[in-house]
Amino acid sequence: MIPEHVLSAFQLEGRGEPTSPAWDNGLRFGHVVVARATQTAAWSGKVRDKLGDSLGGVRFARPVRSTDGRLVVNGFCANEFAPGEPAARVDEAIAAALLIDAPLTQFNAPPAPRDDAWAEADRAAWRGFDLDPAENQLVTAHIDFLACCLFSGTDAPVVTELVPSVSPRPRGYTAALTMVDGLLAGAVDDGVVSRWAHIPDVGFLAERALEFREIAARTAGANIGSRVSWVREVLVSA
Repeated sequence: MIPEHVLSAFQLEGRGEPTSPAWDNGLRFGHVVVARATQTAAWSGKVRDKLGDSLGGVRFARPVRSTDGRLVVNGFCANEFAPGEPAARVDEAIAAALLIDAPLTQFNAPPAPRDDAWAEADRAAWRGFDLDPAENQLVTAHIDFLACCLFSGTDAPVVTELVPSVSPRPRGYTAALTMVDGLLAGAVDDGVVSRWAHIPDVGFLAERALEFREIAARTAGANIGSRVSWVREVLVSA
């Protein structure tokens, strides 16, 4: 249940309708979705607010501020609802993921220490890999892009949330992770690797992405071992 004072702060009322994981399983009140705020919700809201619809090929769900200007009220955040569902349009999602790399270079990852499962898996997957900014184009990556990318007909996809990496990652990592997630979900054919082979170091990035997903799943108690093994074979053969 969402406390009445939280709804009042966002100028909402009623009981709300359940939404999907793409909206963090929040409740929809007309054109607004209210959900539990993650550790990075305020950062995500500020970045999405600044980016707006500036990219052309991808849109961002706009955050809704409370009456006193806050993005998070007592552990809850609000966003403008947009129609659409995560779809088996993985190639289009990969293209959208590449589009957000450039604008995200202007935003550092949230400075506050993070102890959520996503952050721990991200750290573990990249442990031992020192990335020199002088030799790599680094950017704050989106580590759950496919699940947050909604499609509705021919409209540009909508990104409901930004889930940032703990530290900057090479450009193309968000796209590689999107590709890996599509393969793990069985939502795309294995030819996707060759179709996006022009992404610099895509093989290496996909290996890090698969390691990240494997660690995150293990932490959550999910058994995806057989899918991970198949995706690893696909990456090696490519």
